[in-house]
Amino acid sequence: MTCCGHCADAEDLFSQRAARRDLRRYRRKGPIATTRLLLDFLSGHDLHGRTLLDIGGGIGAIQHELLQAGLSSATHVDASTAYLDASRREAVRQGHGDRVEYHHGDFVELSEALPEADLVTLDRVVCCYPDMPRLIEVSTSRARHLYGLSYPRARWGTKTAFAMANLFFRLRGSAFRTYLHRPEAIGEEVTRHGFSRIAEGRTFLWHVVLYRRTPAGD
Repeated sequence: MTCCGHCADAEDLFSQRAARRDLRRYRRKGPIATTRLLLDFLSGHDLHGRTLLDIGGGIGAIQHELLQAGLSSATHVDASTAYLDASRREAVRQGHGDRVEYHHGDFVELSEALPEADLVTLDRVVCCYPDMPRLIEVSTSRARHLYGLSYPRARWGTKTAFAMANLFFRLRGSAFRTYLHRPEAIGEEVTRHGFSRIAEGRTFLWHVVLYRRTPAGD
């Protein structure tokens, strides 16, 4: 199962207005808490000469921060043209526009044409995709070394918020939905595809985890 209308309607939700708002905030305050935690985990590893595949990277905060820290290059895949445009503008402003490659669409559908990378990140992305196992399967297959992601914590408040959001989308006639996949199931899927958890943390609403590919034979 792929995104289909779900990803198409993401264009309306992740609009030019939303992208401008998020980019202004990033320029004033830096990455949001969830992204900052994931970046803290990644910064504990040697990034020099490494490559990044940032899936659903939004305004590109992970790319911008890691490229400034010594990353060699990045590939950004997103279902929103507005956020890709914002990410591209910020990359040019920061002086690394020639080191990022941009792809628009459903990552799962595009994946075969995308290069592998040393690092793969999905920051607040799993909850926007209906077929979690397929997304994890395909994205882990592109990661040579590190795999980082964040997803909602399974709390009653989160469940209520997701239900209300999906009701809102339904009333608007949008095919977009949010998905509260079981955290245990997400972890099991990542581990099943050859990764070991090496760091984890939480914010009030989000769970942030970094995995490393397990060497063959271990």
